[in-house]
Amino acid sequence: MIKKNPEFAMDSRNLRIAFATDGFNPFRTMNVSYSVWPGICIPYNFPPSMCMKQSNFILSLLIPGRHGPGSDMDVYFEPLVYDLLDMFKNGVRTYDASKGEFFQLRAALLWTISDFPGLGYVSGSVTAGEAACPDCHSYTCSIQLGNGSKTCYMGHRRFLHEDHPFRFDADKFGSTEFRPAPTPLSGDEILDCTKELNTIFGKDPSGKKSASKRRKEGEPLVIFKRRSIWFVLPYWKDLMLRHNFDFMHIGKNVSENFVNTFMGTASKSKDNLNSRLDIQALGIRSDLHPIEVEDQLYLPPAPYTMSPDERKLFCQVLKGVKFPDGYASDIRHNVHVNERKIFGLKSHESHIILQHLLPLAVRKILPEIVCAAVIRVSNFFKKLGSPVIRISDMESLEADIAETLSLLEVIFLPSFFDIMVHLMVHLPTQAKIAGPVHFRSMWPVER
Repeated sequence: MIKKNPEFAMDSRNLRIAFATDGFNPFRTMNVSYSVWPGICIPYNFPPSMCMKQSNFILSLLIPGRHGPGSDMDVYFEPLVYDLLDMFKNGVRTYDASKGEFFQLRAALLWTISDFPGLGYVSGSVTAGEAACPDCHSYTCSIQLGNGSKTCYMGHRRFLHEDHPFRFDADKFGSTEFRPAPTPLSGDEILDCTKELNTIFGKDPSGKKSASKRRKEGEPLVIFKRRSIWFVLPYWKDLMLRHNFDFMHIGKNVSENFVNTFMGTASKSKDNLNSRLDIQALGIRSDLHPIEVEDQLYLPPAPYTMSPDERKLFCQVLKGVKFPDGYASDIRHNVHVNERKIFGLKSHESHIILQHLLPLAVRKILPEIVCAAVIRVSNFFKKLGSPVIRISDMESLEADIAETLSLLEVIFLPSFFDIMVHLMVHLPTQAKIAGPVHFRSMWPVER
């Protein structure tokens, strides 16, 4: 964008803007479907300590309704997009008090910030099913699990360098891996993919929703639902990063996957009877297949399985933690030692557990291979969340997280690898392009 628009880039007074949106229920009642979607413009021209403050957020649109806007989001974005187009092409005459002169102030949108379902609405891309990863697009490595009725996303050895030993380790992974890592589609490629899409806005007046159908063999893989209205902006196709994967929700989901699986939380654990039946159907991990004992199915313990006493010890470690004032909320209210349960954690509390407490809690309980993988994930989120980052550090993280996810594939079941776990592999690449996650995550927006 800088090379193609040098006049805009050379004037530091021109506005660089991010657009953030998320839906919430204004009545704080989850059984009411009414939602409100605010659209917030965040100018990046302020100093780092100021630009993510609420006082500098610009509420540019508000989308209320009994139903979420979904794929009709572009209809509501249209006035904003054409205002941004006018601000980029023509600008507005503005007085610079520091220099005592008038100049033509222009503005450009750098990227959007949203949670992952919201990213699908904002970008028009598919965020579920076979091609759920926007960066991997049609090369997303996914498996449909029959018993769990979920889609898992594995094959992270593709992101390792071509000579990495994991690529040739058929004993641990069941096969060798020679495929290269997929690269995100460029703006021109997205325009080419969406040129023939016929977008019809609005919902069925009858209120009926068409049932989702699995793709039949031979049918093309759908990776876009529509051409995003953001492509009206002339520079949008030239951007290296258009939509951010949210650091906050990815960390929260990864933390919950670990905790719920270790604790064996009913309906939330990634290791249950359906998960074991799925690996049996896939013909992998034979040591973890269900065993029928006296007309009942017995699930052999996995490397990460905790006994009741170990779960109690795990809870005691979390229960006894005290934080400095203002560092984190008191998570002790969410930990119930005697019941061996942890629930009601907020996003920030999940990040605190993942980055600081989880390695301490498992190091004396679980096998070394599991502890090592958990510690690597914890360190990954710590480094990625740093206020100052280096490109060389992000390049190291790219290699480390690909190796870590490959190691997790050896330890955990396929059901563990939902789309949020997979998205970790793309976070360092986005950080190399766009900088620290603090300026691109949902933390300040949701607050």
